[in-house]
Amino acid sequence: MVTIRPELASYVPIANMIAENFGDQGEVVIHDFADVSASLVYIKGNVTNRKVGAPMTDRMFQDWRKYGNEIEDNYGFTTRTKDGLWLKASLSYIRNLEGQVIGCLGINLDITALISTSKFLTTLISSSDDQAPVEQEFYGKDIQEMFHALLEEAKQTIGISITSMKRDDKIAFVKHLDRKGAFLIQGSAEQIADYLRVTKQTIYNYLDEIRK
Repeated sequence: MVTIRPELASYVPIANMIAENFGDQGEVVIHDFADVSASLVYIKGNVTNRKVGAPMTDRMFQDWRKYGNEIEDNYGFTTRTKDGLWLKASLSYIRNLEGQVIGCLGINLDITALISTSKFLTTLISSSDDQAPVEQEFYGKDIQEMFHALLEEAKQTIGISITSMKRDDKIAFVKHLDRKGAFLIQGSAEQIADYLRVTKQTIYNYLDEIRK
């Protein structure tokens, strides 16, 4: 049983209310950013098949890495799961009295069936970013599944096998993972070093070169 700290527990009744309004097609989550590897502390509904203890999504890792406490709420964006579901989602970040982000309230509405219906529903399912390409978002059930997905995505982006990578390729690989927020995950440097078959210090050297 996960204990939800008071600053976030006050959002549980709101999550329940929203989830009841959407029924089986909706899901509402609360994340605690104190541990991004197991940030999901409350979930009502079952759209993404996650449970308490799941990590942030890859998109959340990327935005948290990029913006930190300057991150802004994001309402009504469209995303897709690895299973092909179309979701209309919203994220509202929760801050403490000092203005620091401590978590977020998220809503996921499954609109897959709506997309296949007649044209008069277009207005209902339109999103603020429907002119932009819709990116797949990975909803990992645990941090290792999420981390593996980030590694595989990086490898596909570089486009060559690990054994064929030269130094510049490995730096590009690490740069991609850094942009995606992979280094927010505890122990990530060691795992990435093993994956690339280099030392942990080499990974830190790559990061120094990338971030300077």
